[in-house]
Amino acid sequence: MLARSGRVDIIRTLKSFPDRDFSINELAKTSGVPTMTTWRAVNELKAAKIVRVKKVGNVRSVRISSDTGVLRMLRLVEETDPQKAAARGFSDMIAEHDWAVECRLFGSIGRGEHVPGEEVDIAVVFDDRLVTEEEAKASASFISRQLLDDTNVTVVPLMISTREMARRGGLAAELRDKETIWSRKT
Repeated sequence: MLARSGRVDIIRTLKSFPDRDFSINELAKTSGVPTMTTWRAVNELKAAKIVRVKKVGNVRSVRISSDTGVLRMLRLVEETDPQKAAARGFSDMIAEHDWAVECRLFGSIGRGEHVPGEEVDIAVVFDDRLVTEEEAKASASFISRQLLDDTNVTVVPLMISTREMARRGGLAAELRDKETIWSRKT
């Protein structure tokens, strides 16, 4: 069912706004899916208990299910995860800077234990020979604000220099075993 047109976009949108009810028209507009496709998808997703639908006057109100089993199942389908999509988007945008070396997920997103609405923690390794930490932070913060406006997902970048990552202990040691979502080395 999720392979059908628009389903993943609709689920990702609903998971990005876990506390919001959408009308079919609002959901279609926000997810970028045609209204008729959204209407059909909502009916199918309701039957699968992925979304909750209630009638408010003449309008159908749609919200992602709060059932933990459903949310756990949806986490297995990475494309439906707005946090992972935001992490990939952030990484793609930061990769445009020649000083960026890699991005690693950590925190609840990195462990796969997150729930809709949580922040995305990303460690950004930067080449401190090419940029100062303040300049790298400013660029990463700008990208984070853009993503928040576009996706309603908060990305929290942690800047770490290549010099710091080369050290044996401390934060670098902790980050080395985290999932690399983008690397200039590959």
